[in-house]
Amino acid sequence: MEDLSQYLDEFLADARDRIDSLSNAILTLEKIVKEGGSEEEKKAMIDQIFRDAHTLKGTAATMGFMKLSEVAHKMENLFDLVRSGKVEPTPDLIDVLLEFLDAIEGMVDSIEESGNEGDFDVEELFAKAEKFFSGGGKTKSEKEAPRAQEEEAPQAKEEVSPAEEVPGKKYVVRVRFHKDAQLRGVRAFLILSDLEDIGEVIKTNPDRSIIEDGKADVDVLEFVVATDEDPEKIKTLVTRHPEVEDAEIEELKQEEGVKTYTVTVYMQKDAPLKGVRSYLVLQDLQKMGDVIKTVPDRVSIQNGELTDGYYFGVLLTSSLSPEDIKKVILKHPDVQDADVQEGEGKEAPKPKEETAPSGKPAAASAKKASKKKLPSTPKVKVSKIIKVDVGHLDRLMNLVGELVITKGRLEQIAERLGDRELLETLSTLSRLLTELQDEIMEMRLTPVAEVFNKFPRMVRELARKMGKEVDFIIEGADIEVDRTILDKLGDVLVHLLRNAIDHGIEPPEEREKAGKPRAGRLELIARRERSHVEIIVKDDGRGIDPEKIKRKALEKGLITPEQAAEMSDEEAINLIFLPGFSTKEQVTDVSGRGVGMDVVKDVVKSLNGSISVQSKVGEGSVFVLKLPVSMAIIQALLIEVQGEVYAVPINNILESIEIKREDTKSIGGKEVIVLRGEIIPVVMLHELFGLPVPEMNEFPAIIIDLGAQKVAVGVDKLLHKKDIVIKSLGKMLSHISGFAGATILGDGSVVLIIEINGLLGGGRGGL
Repeated sequence: MEDLSQYLDEFLADARDRIDSLSNAILTLEKIVKEGGSEEEKKAMIDQIFRDAHTLKGTAATMGFMKLSEVAHKMENLFDLVRSGKVEPTPDLIDVLLEFLDAIEGMVDSIEESGNEGDFDVEELFAKAEKFFSGGGKTKSEKEAPRAQEEEAPQAKEEVSPAEEVPGKKYVVRVRFHKDAQLRGVRAFLILSDLEDIGEVIKTNPDRSIIEDGKADVDVLEFVVATDEDPEKIKTLVTRHPEVEDAEIEELKQEEGVKTYTVTVYMQKDAPLKGVRSYLVLQDLQKMGDVIKTVPDRVSIQNGELTDGYYFGVLLTSSLSPEDIKKVILKHPDVQDADVQEGEGKEAPKPKEETAPSGKPAAASAKKASKKKLPSTPKVKVSKIIKVDVGHLDRLMNLVGELVITKGRLEQIAERLGDRELLETLSTLSRLLTELQDEIMEMRLTPVAEVFNKFPRMVRELARKMGKEVDFIIEGADIEVDRTILDKLGDVLVHLLRNAIDHGIEPPEEREKAGKPRAGRLELIARRERSHVEIIVKDDGRGIDPEKIKRKALEKGLITPEQAAEMSDEEAINLIFLPGFSTKEQVTDVSGRGVGMDVVKDVVKSLNGSISVQSKVGEGSVFVLKLPVSMAIIQALLIEVQGEVYAVPINNILESIEIKREDTKSIGGKEVIVLRGEIIPVVMLHELFGLPVPEMNEFPAIIIDLGAQKVAVGVDKLLHKKDIVIKSLGKMLSHISGFAGATILGDGSVVLIIEINGLLGGGRGGL
């Protein structure tokens, strides 16, 4: 099951928001009823309370806090009575609802402190709620105490009755999960909750207690539900849950000769092994027919937690006679008596119960003694997480960017004046500004999981549609990047993953012939590398054939035969990034239009990143995206060419070196150097800009990593490293290749930011 602990802080913050919203809405509702407000206002408050309780129930179940989810579910059901008009929101009901809210808040506090809901006693609270379900909301005041005592016995009877008369038809609901479903236990609990909203669930498989604990990790669930809803409505309700593959709804028909019995089994009050004896009786009843329902539940019976400490009820359908059923029950040791009555809800007379000195049943008193009382006055806890509009963070980052520019200006003035005190103050300002910048950057960082978690379903559906088997692996989902980058990253990865499944991974039969496993392996990896992040899409499919790429490019007129003859394999593979290029013979809804990889390259370029491809025919392909962690303020190296200053982002530079002409060599007409045993091409930035290359015996160069290879870019001067603020070139200049934007230096001069990969690869198919 997926580890959800990383979402705990968000869950706690959301839960506290829901608690505050519920509290205010409940009190507002009470005020509306008291002061005679409009029905529209009343309905709005009722709907809000119901929604908040429903959401809290679902999120608690998703996080695995089943007890908290159960309390929220009970509160939701209680308020459903108000919404349906069965009970009025009287002060007594409001009191109970606020007690539920106290219980929920106490559990949330416990989760924050210890990681679990705590062992709170909610039985008394549930009993108060049950009076509204059984009594239709007719609560009693203290003045009606004598009447209340007269009515309490039949109400108690209804509570312990194994099966009240259930209205509506009975259906068997079978729910099938997808084979790769991750959160089956949680989904099972939520499906059970939804079915209880439309009727009564009188039987489950696996047992209800397993489902309510969130441990129903099975392929198929089975419910017997009594409801007035039609089968289509039931199916729609169930199949709307993610990870549910299908649902079958079948009306339950009772066989001829089979009757329904209400069985009450009384154990000896001093029996030492009530739980074991009761469970053996229950097993025999299961052999005699179909056990529809028990009160209390089966787990409680097995643990010896019987009603009033000594008896339990069973709703049984069987073809045997009442005498035969009773005979089997009475053969068990420690059974005092048994009552078997035909029909539902016809309970035997309730024997007089033993009481503790407090006047409460002894068993109940002993059980409650071990549990914590719910907080009568909950502590006021303030959430540690606040929600901020991303627009505010963007504006804050822009202001910090302007401060960085102003700081640069002040540093230049201080150097010119030579004032030591001013320089010291600027040093402190610089440190504080760096801390402020880092803090804002941290606020903008978001885990790539926000994007990555959307892809498993897409990959699965696309693979099934194309008749392929794919094992999809995600790594490094906790790596964080700037929100701006994350927003654009999703579309890029959609193109790469779809291409990997469509073009890369072969059909199962083809893979088997090639000696590969039937299922292809597709990996999506994120990892942090120094000042940048690498996103890798890797498959073990066909790979990219350079010769096939060249032929297709020639057919489409994208390159000339002369260019094709001179191209290396790496350059040929890079042709896939040209607009209009596709190797697909037929256009489908997945690919073949020649739109996709050029978009990927443009987006990556706009993010001041680079993309590279490594591929071997028959072995697979690897796409590596190198992206900056942030898009707003970056470190750059200032360089000079022909008297003009330019900025190169530090994350693009591996190192800087001095190159002597005598150390360069010529291979295939291209100038190269050998650096630590590696052959690296040398390109002068002057040449890339179309400027005359000066005659220099020695010049500085920066080593750039293009993924497939490295290249040394020669310049006139290396100046210094500086924090710069990236400013967009605007729509008018956005088409210019080789520049990622511009920045403003401290003296007010505008400097262009070089996008090295664009300069080197633009129109040449790579270098």
